[in-house]
Amino acid sequence: MSKFNTGSFIANGSAVNVDVGFIPDLIIALEGQEETNPQMHIWSKDRADAASGQGEFGFVRSGTGTLTEHAAAVNGFDEYDTSVAKLAFDNPAGDGVDLIASMPSAFVAGTAQPTARTTSTLGTMTKPSSGNETGFVYECTTSAGVYGTEPTTWATKPGDTTSDGTNTWTCRETKVVQSGVKGFTLGATGQTDSDEWTWFAWQADKVSSEVDAAAVDFV
Repeated sequence: MSKFNTGSFIANGSAVNVDVGFIPDLIIALEGQEETNPQMHIWSKDRADAASGQGEFGFVRSGTGTLTEHAAAVNGFDEYDTSVAKLAFDNPAGDGVDLIASMPSAFVAGTAQPTARTTSTLGTMTKPSSGNETGFVYECTTSAGVYGTEPTTWATKPGDTTSDGTNTWTCRETKVVQSGVKGFTLGATGQTDSDEWTWFAWQADKVSSEVDAAAVDFV
């Protein structure tokens, strides 16, 4: 499904990181709307991915009609992505979810100190070293201060518990969510302080490259 977003900002002479919600395939931005001759900027992800030195940072069309290539990211556009996959769990206080960036990829016996869940903080998370096709993760809800011995069989129903001999691990369901910003960056020297900008960004559900259009039947 195609995505579309638009927005505006006032430049302050510093690089601008714009949260679009996705990495655009195409950006059209109008700079200096309060001026007599505003400039139009165009950036294409396809162009950016193609090769250096060929308009990968976009182009600007001046109010008089001159088209100029942005020579570098500092005076043009680039994609911006600080998103990271995180795991979402119900907050212990019951007022939302908590996100964690990572967890041990395996149960590592005797090398760490499990921390139990409290009324406000999640406990240590882990998952079995093998045989975890169900995708469940396990939270330390009672801690003895050291890892025990990895259980042979882990609980596979959320809320059920498994003991490693010293700690209690509660089976949890979770989901992966994307946290962070996706969009584009406008370089610091690609703008004039106090200029008003409006941008339009698209991401297509399908991007085709026909290469030699003359050899393609478009019907």
